[in-house]
Amino acid sequence: MTSSITKQTNTKTTQIVHVVAKDRHHCIGKDNGLAWHIPEDLKHFKEITTGGVVVMGRKTFLSIGKPLPNRTNWVITRDTTWTADGVKVAHSLEQVLELASDDCTDGKLFIIGGGEIYRQSIDMADILEITEVDLDIKGDAFYPPIPSDFTEVWRSEPKTDDKSGVGFGFVRYQKKR
Repeated sequence: MTSSITKQTNTKTTQIVHVVAKDRHHCIGKDNGLAWHIPEDLKHFKEITTGGVVVMGRKTFLSIGKPLPNRTNWVITRDTTWTADGVKVAHSLEQVLELASDDCTDGKLFIIGGGEIYRQSIDMADILEITEVDLDIKGDAFYPPIPSDFTEVWRSEPKTDDKSGVGFGFVRYQKKR
């Protein structure tokens, strides 16, 4: 698989979109779960991915505990015997890109974690939908640094979670053409 910015199958082009929330130091998780709870971020995630195709690693799927509703769920695992109800399984990033592209009715494939899947696919991504969380978590899962061939194309106003007081904001990056 080359590091091209789009995956072409027949006449169909699929954009690869990372959707992630990360702290100031790129931490995305702790103990196989989210390190914070920000309802507005979860709502934003749902708005972006509903109706689409989401791709995640097995550990991310297990931390969620069930397939995400109203989405085609793909799980990448090296375990060739692993299955779960309501998900499609692939055994490599290359395999999921080939197979899941046929499910993409809107032309977008959403990578939703975890750290290893983000790291493997960052050079293939076209768009990065990032929630920047104003925290320093001592976590164990991290998002890779944003490559220099991405440019920021949109940023929300700074926000604060009503319950926790945690600051956050939404940012979209696009690969330079």
